[in-house]
Amino acid sequence: MQCNTVTTIPKGLLQLRDSLSSMMDSLYKDPKVAALMNTSMGQYLNGHPFLALAVLVFGSMATVPIGIFLTFATVTFIGATVGFVLLEVFLLSLGGVSLLCVLSALAILSILVSLVLGACYITSYNVLNFYYSQRDEEAYGKGSRRFKELQRQ
Repeated sequence: MQCNTVTTIPKGLLQLRDSLSSMMDSLYKDPKVAALMNTSMGQYLNGHPFLALAVLVFGSMATVPIGIFLTFATVTFIGATVGFVLLEVFLLSLGGVSLLCVLSALAILSILVSLVLGACYITSYNVLNFYYSQRDEEAYGKGSRRFKELQRQ
């Protein structure tokens, strides 16, 4: 028995084939695609459509993990940079406060030392002045002219 069944292609499928064929023709006319198809790799993939499909599927599926990795790397880099900057700001602030405390202590200490030295100067001046005035009084007498001159100085 012989089977003589003729299958007819539906009209919608023929229209789909024609539209896909016209799209492929316009794609092949693109200068970038034409330049790629003129290379040895393009000719090899044109001769092996299954391999071309595998490369296309791999390329399209690999973009998601690569995009996720690049996003992760970018976020990590930005986070590390911000963290480093915040750490540097914290350390500089801590150092600035420490420097302010040290300089304030030095300023207070210098004021106290100058007060002590000033008090020593005034005290020694008055003691020496009193000592020499007593000595001059004894040496020249209270009513002498030289004593009065020394007292005015």
